[in-house]
Amino acid sequence: MLSKGRSRLPLKVPSRLSPKTAVSRVLVLVLVVAGVTVLGAGSALASHLGCGDTITANTTLDSDLVNCPNNGIVIGADNITLDLNGHRINGDGQLTQDCGDDEICDDGVVNDGHRGVTIQGGSIREFALGVLVVGARHNRLLELSITRNMFPGLVVANSPRAQVEGNLVAENGLHTDEAGVVLFASPHSRIARNRILGDGDIGLFAPVADDTVFEGNLLSGNPEAGILIDQSNRNLFRHNRLSGNGEGITIAGNRNVITNNSVSDSRAGLAGEGGGLGIFVAAGRDNLVEGNLVVRTNRAGIQVSLLPEELEGAPGAVNTVVRHNHLRGNQDGVFVQTTARGTRIEGNHAVGADDDGIDVDSPVTTLIGNHAVHNGDLGIEAVPGVTDGGGNHAAANGNPAQCTNVACR
Repeated sequence: MLSKGRSRLPLKVPSRLSPKTAVSRVLVLVLVVAGVTVLGAGSALASHLGCGDTITANTTLDSDLVNCPNNGIVIGADNITLDLNGHRINGDGQLTQDCGDDEICDDGVVNDGHRGVTIQGGSIREFALGVLVVGARHNRLLELSITRNMFPGLVVANSPRAQVEGNLVAENGLHTDEAGVVLFASPHSRIARNRILGDGDIGLFAPVADDTVFEGNLLSGNPEAGILIDQSNRNLFRHNRLSGNGEGITIAGNRNVITNNSVSDSRAGLAGEGGGLGIFVAAGRDNLVEGNLVVRTNRAGIQVSLLPEELEGAPGAVNTVVRHNHLRGNQDGVFVQTTARGTRIEGNHAVGADDDGIDVDSPVTTLIGNHAVHNGDLGIEAVPGVTDGGGNHAAANGNPAQCTNVACR
């Protein structure tokens, strides 16, 4: 048996705020709690703007803004559209030294508290944060290129019903280990058709993000994880493609659905200890992992629950259903930790794993109708006490026993 390594997912949002990632994430939390006021450098209603201007009407940019020493553009009214019209807003790549405690500084586009705003159609780069939306309902962020910002490229905080669609978010936080996109406490949102590539830490980090659809996104080259959600419930992850991230999709929360996603080439060690999992249900109740393709991860293709020492007294994953997934060329196809309870493993196809096709270390697990062939060790390795629901099949695996503690045809 190969060793199953450690994961890195915490169970509480504050525990993710490690020193290496604290700067802008702490800023977001402070903004949400304190409700600070944006101080714009001026007011502009026409299309020709200067760096730091505040807009209060529909505005279409007519030229680039280059080397902005502080903020790029500040939103100053509800229900308006900022159309960058293919132009770029560039910062100067430096932090303002005299930014006061009651100011937001060095962000490309800032919306503090204005609902119904649309920001679309251009490039934002080389600021502290690319786009910051805080305390603002029904915002739309569309077809933007948000790249090479010092901290997260895009932060949406305490802003329900956000639409983040068709954006490129890439190479943000490379020197500060930041996420590309942060969605904090912004329920009922839609995150779709975005390309989130090569950011410094996590591609998409979504703590306390309930009832949100994550659909059709491409995430690649993010060292810790492509998507990580924590304390987030009833979300739908559908038709996303994740390749070459530290982990693919990692969740802690209740009643989330992960379906019809493609995850490949997750690699441990890209961001230090941990990583290498394709889909990871770390904690929470009644989550569903169904119909996904997971290939070539150097730990488990799908893992259910954390290690005992990582739970710190909290419950692990409870009543997780792992159903009709296709797993190929992973270390293990499916791995159920000892801390998982009530897991149902049904109708999965596990092929060509380095170790076991399906490895179950928790006796409170049911296995039904799984197929495991051409795996390096056992097709199904299960501990005594599991429930054998029948119909499991194993053949041509490295261990002639084929299965343990379940009957395999």
